[in-house]
Amino acid sequence: MHATSSGMLRPSIAIPLRGPWSLASLLVATIAALSTAVIYAAVLARIASNAYGATGDFLSFYAAGWLVRTGRGASLYDPATTEWAQRLLFPGDFERAIGYPLPVFVAWIFAPFSALPFTVAFFLWMAVGAVLLGIVIWSLASEFQGAPRSFRLVFVLCSALALPTLAAIVFGQVDPLVLAAVVAGYRLWHSGRSLAAGAVLAVGAVKPHLLAGVMLLFVVRRDWKALASLGSLTALLLIVPALLTSPGALAGNLRLLMSYPSADDQLAVNAEVMPNWRGFVVSLTGRSEVALWLPGLAALALACLALALPRWGRAQTPRELDRAYSLAVLLPLIASPHLHTQSLALLLVPGALAVKNACGEFVTPQRQARTIDALLLVFAGLFFLPFCAIQGVSLTVFLVLALYLWTALQWPRWEEPQWQDQSHAHSGSADPQPRARERRRRWSFPLNHHRPVTDT
Repeated sequence: MHATSSGMLRPSIAIPLRGPWSLASLLVATIAALSTAVIYAAVLARIASNAYGATGDFLSFYAAGWLVRTGRGASLYDPATTEWAQRLLFPGDFERAIGYPLPVFVAWIFAPFSALPFTVAFFLWMAVGAVLLGIVIWSLASEFQGAPRSFRLVFVLCSALALPTLAAIVFGQVDPLVLAAVVAGYRLWHSGRSLAAGAVLAVGAVKPHLLAGVMLLFVVRRDWKALASLGSLTALLLIVPALLTSPGALAGNLRLLMSYPSADDQLAVNAEVMPNWRGFVVSLTGRSEVALWLPGLAALALACLALALPRWGRAQTPRELDRAYSLAVLLPLIASPHLHTQSLALLLVPGALAVKNACGEFVTPQRQARTIDALLLVFAGLFFLPFCAIQGVSLTVFLVLALYLWTALQWPRWEEPQWQDQSHAHSGSADPQPRARERRRRWSFPLNHHRPVTDT
């Protein structure tokens, strides 16, 4: 930040570093970024050469698309057929088949890709995911207009190089679709277009459990238009393609999903590395019985819901609505019994909204440094903690839980400027508060559909 001739502070591209704590956060974040780039470059090389086990999650989706495209949709959720199709289609070899738990309509999304050779289709889908994530990151960074450019720079770099983001691309996952739907839904909802917001969010039904928090938010706020469009379109996507593909496809999907909570080595569930309470318990005990991890998961989910409900109900200002939406996005990352690292890419949404609310035009150098430190440390944590899971203990759930508690209890507030506009001082004006309020309005969205919720 620097002062102009009028005495106003203007954004600067310089990243503020204050003391050893900031230098330490920059150092660990740099190590994480370089390590992530090296690791995923090696993974891409393995995928290009069809090395042993270099299937990503994409093989499951590719085989599912091939099954429905070739008229074998009735066996889409049969584990034996799934393994047969994957071994037939993959040019190399692998140890275990990857289960396909997603809805039938997702298999139809991948049907055109299954007409291409596996490696070509894999890289094409990665390109689609990279473009989607690039658009999402650009859209979220645009929320910082008027703030110091250092915030945008750090946020874009951390978002693009975060391990969950790159995992979603390199594993060929569908989480970029969920993230894009959540971001587009946020913009539409905040602009008063509830019906359109719900319709766009339905795209996230590729992983329906990740929309549970947003649906609860709409219920609590009595936003029936958003809830109706989201619920009806999600139901259509889940039911109609399944019935058209095979009468038993929907029941087969439900049976497979019911088996996932107790699955261990079957279908490459890999519960011990999940970034949730289930992953922590399974990695710690070496046992996957539902009775061991479900009570703790349920208790965490209920406690987090208890924190969210009053904040959803009374949110009225743009700041409070940003926090409400962030809690809705974060809740499934704690409450879901089936979660993997790539789904943590959804953390970009509350991260961007937190930075937006912390870094107004009048941000102090101290807050600017603290916010950037926090971004760098979370970025580093999202790299090192998943590797702890690979080594034996999954601790990522505690980072996600800490972020949830911070969002609920310590969401940033605007800081008023600590300076006097010289032009106002010379004209006899008492202070620049009217101008401050005008600038804050530039960060606001039309909220004509967000009426206060009253008790009945």
